[in-house]
Amino acid sequence: MRNEMLKGIQGNILKAHGRHHTANLFITGEPEKQSEVKAWIRSLTEGKNPIISSGAQQILSIEKFRKEGEDSGPFGCFHISAAGYKYLFGQERADLFGDDSFKDGMANANLNDPPLAMWDEGLQKPHFMLLLADTSEDRVRSVTVEIQKSIMFCTKVTSVVKGHAVFNGKGAGIEHFGYVDGVSQPLFFQDEWEKYKLNNSIIDESKDIVFDPRAKPELVLVPDPLITGDPNAMGSYFVFRKLEQNVKGFKLAEAALAVQLGLEGEEEERIGAQVIGRFEDGSPVQVVHEEGQMPNSAVFNNFDYDSEDASKCPFHAHIRKTNPRSDLPKGEAAKRRMARRGIPFGIRNDDPEDGLIDNKPEGDVGLLFMSYQASIVDQFEFIQKNWANNSNFSKPNTGLDLIIGQGGQEYPIKWGDPTSMRPATFGQFVQMKGGEYFFAPSMRFLQEIDEL
Repeated sequence: MRNEMLKGIQGNILKAHGRHHTANLFITGEPEKQSEVKAWIRSLTEGKNPIISSGAQQILSIEKFRKEGEDSGPFGCFHISAAGYKYLFGQERADLFGDDSFKDGMANANLNDPPLAMWDEGLQKPHFMLLLADTSEDRVRSVTVEIQKSIMFCTKVTSVVKGHAVFNGKGAGIEHFGYVDGVSQPLFFQDEWEKYKLNNSIIDESKDIVFDPRAKPELVLVPDPLITGDPNAMGSYFVFRKLEQNVKGFKLAEAALAVQLGLEGEEEERIGAQVIGRFEDGSPVQVVHEEGQMPNSAVFNNFDYDSEDASKCPFHAHIRKTNPRSDLPKGEAAKRRMARRGIPFGIRNDDPEDGLIDNKPEGDVGLLFMSYQASIVDQFEFIQKNWANNSNFSKPNTGLDLIIGQGGQEYPIKWGDPTSMRPATFGQFVQMKGGEYFFAPSMRFLQEIDEL
């Protein structure tokens, strides 16, 4: 990876920031205050310990933490919506972006989302989103307050959405339904590939690779439209969606689905894995028929599907719908991947692993979905519209993605037996509460914004 390119981009795009506490500040600029807003944005890149750091600075911080255990402190990255670019520079500059969905905004996307009036008020068409992250929740809170004070006379902070990582008993990151999350990601760095090989028992690359997650930076990076003549001035389109989860409803539906299919005991435990595509510990249901068989379950990703067989992992399972692997011709699924940077939100008063249902939350918890991509049209929206929301993908009458849709899908009564498929229904337990499309501009743009 070229260091000059890493110096030109913001951190978090190619490599996740890795902090466990975050705050997403959604901001709208006040009329006639563009100069003050530009000066504030530039200031985020200045000083000995700037809020916003480049990809190169992020790598150095990670290496220093590994060697010396030194915490680099708060991390930030900045994102601008099409409305934000229009506010700062006018419509002509905003029209320089080539992604039509970005220019139209999420509220105008055909994603089967709730009407704009039902979104959280502070998430309706913001100009900017500043992501703050730290290992300390108190430091995130402190920096958030400082930022709010510093911009109160030129902007309005419409919402502060906080994220908190959740872990299972083995220390693996999970989402609120209880399943290990974030396992399958595009890998841009050699150290990530070496770790993947170790986690997936790949010794001979010519024989042992079943699924290769390596990707080139072009999967998520594009030239910054407002900076010309600088090949290192790169940015990335960014998607934010606040997804509320009804955990109690989901767990009740899992139990009801087992009754519909007549499954009991160990077979009953497989129901959730057929909805998600993995057991709660991360084990792919395509590979094993019960939880606890894989010592590296939370990181294992070296597997593929049989494109004609849904008797292990149903075609409609969430991870198969959104990353179909060899269900499609070679390379087709890989070019649609995104660099996902999501984190759970909401505080739980229960133990996610206690096996109970009645004490589970029915709202106010969920996932802050975030992703970087080179094209919202060809990556995020393509997956959402053509795969997840398409009941005929990847086979006719497959049904919708069960995490976002509902309908009459089929499930195998016996793992690995294609003749045992039976129809059953499962409800919808994720509610979209608001979001927006943004662009994460280059470091040079941020540093020179008031001169552009």
